[in-house]
Amino acid sequence: MPGKKKILVVSFQSLTARSGAGMARLGYYLSEELDKRGLLKNFIVYSKGKFTTSFPSSAVSKFSRYYLYALNKLNKFMPMQPHKFRFLQEKLFDWCCVRRITSDIDILFVTQPYLRHTFKKAKKLGIKVIFIPANPEENYINNIVSQEKKKLHIDEDDAYTYEKRINYYNESMKYVDIVVGSYPTVYDSYARSAYQGQVVKLIGHLKPDFSPAAPIDRPIKPEFKVGYLAHTVILKGLQYLFDAWEMVMKETNYDENLKLYVAGGIDESMHEHIVKNHLNIKNVQLIGRIADVPEFMKDKDLFIVPSLVDGGPYTALEAAHYCLPVIITSNAGSGELLGRNNPGCHIIPIRDAKAIKNEILWAYTHREDAKQMGLNAKHNLDNYKMEVFISELADYLENL
Repeated sequence: MPGKKKILVVSFQSLTARSGAGMARLGYYLSEELDKRGLLKNFIVYSKGKFTTSFPSSAVSKFSRYYLYALNKLNKFMPMQPHKFRFLQEKLFDWCCVRRITSDIDILFVTQPYLRHTFKKAKKLGIKVIFIPANPEENYINNIVSQEKKKLHIDEDDAYTYEKRINYYNESMKYVDIVVGSYPTVYDSYARSAYQGQVVKLIGHLKPDFSPAAPIDRPIKPEFKVGYLAHTVILKGLQYLFDAWEMVMKETNYDENLKLYVAGGIDESMHEHIVKNHLNIKNVQLIGRIADVPEFMKDKDLFIVPSLVDGGPYTALEAAHYCLPVIITSNAGSGELLGRNNPGCHIIPIRDAKAIKNEILWAYTHREDAKQMGLNAKHNLDNYKMEVFISELADYLENL
């Protein structure tokens, strides 16, 4: 409609035929809603296959697929550290995105902040810049990671402590008008940070496309299986779960019925720490990457998310989908959804091995209560309507 504002939605990830990878999923559904309201200019992503969407969408550059292919080939023969390779991709995306900023745009809505040049051009043209983070504030994460690395005697950089990337983030954020915090920990970290713009709380979750699953009536057996699933970096808090498990083993006199299953890849520095400090813990299986997540979840009695910082971990929602009771830290956003009403999770402080230990022993000795908590988790997840959150976000943008 004539006179309506135009909103450009930008996501660093790639578009898929059904939605998008990572935060591009939010961008996909928001763009679809904005287009229905006549507000969408375009949805820009890093790369896009040969399919169409019901709304305007395109890759940041018609050459971006070739750029990415060339970068990956180069990285194969001349490997870069992962955080440096990631930063190179982010800067390239920024330079390409600058060209998509035009004077007919009223709002630039982005799902990642490493866009210093793009934001700068937008501000020159009087375009309002709005950012919705997937994770808590970057300097906040940097502080936690740096403290943890010092504690574990890990010296190497990563994406959250790489100084050039942090500086790029801080320079970019100077041009951002509004940050939308969709998880409590994200909102709180930005509200307490040095960021000078407006921070808005609009709580919502990205709900994965799970295959339908009926509630599971888990039989109560002597054996009690505890699960953990993540690509483990220092922020995932596995070190605290291992500390807790050692306490559990000692307090139960190494009860053979208690078993911990650790799934997913493990970064080299964390693997070295585990080998050095936790290799001889009883009743633990490191099972590496798994192909069948549903089978992993269905086979367990309790799921632990000990993350020091985590936006909205899907693994917690996957556990809930299969009626697993969840123990999750206060810095992991999915706890907000699972903890509603009759809670499907117990929320504990970060870096608290004793709290993890207590929750494992509670679930082990209160099997019926833990089982009900798993059913509550599924109820909360199944009854959550992501489309309501998308509509509320679109309302906010329309009414600015």
